[in-house]
Amino acid sequence: MTIEEACKKWVARDFSSIPTQLIIKAYKDNPEELECLNSEDYFDDRPLYHWPATWGWLFHPDDSTDERWISENIQEVEECGFLIYESDECGILLGIDGMGFDFYEAFWIPLYKARGLQWHSED
Repeated sequence: MTIEEACKKWVARDFSSIPTQLIIKAYKDNPEELECLNSEDYFDDRPLYHWPATWGWLFHPDDSTDERWISENIQEVEECGFLIYESDECGILLGIDGMGFDFYEAFWIPLYKARGLQWHSED
C-alpha cells in the first residue's frame, strides 16, 4: 500500500467530516466557545477571513489517540498547515484553509508522517 493509500484509509476511518456552516451556526452566538489553538505566528502571512476554515469542512478525529496526539502536538499539526480548534462540545476540529490543490499531499500526508504512522510499504 502506498503512503497516499494508507493516509486516505486513515482519514476515512478515523475522521468525521463536519460542514463548516454547521459549526458556524452552532457557535455564531458564542464564537469564543470555539477556541483556535494555532499560534499567532500562524496568522502572520494569512488574512483573518477564515473562520473556521474556507474549504467548507472541518474534521474531527474519532479515535481518542489521534485527538490526544493532536492536542499534545499543536505546533506539529500547525506546521502541516491545519487550523486547529477546540470546544467542550466537539473536542478537536481541524480545518483546511485553502482550495484548488491536493489536500492529501499538502495536509494529510504530512500529518500522517508527523503522527508517526507506518501503514504503508516503503517501496
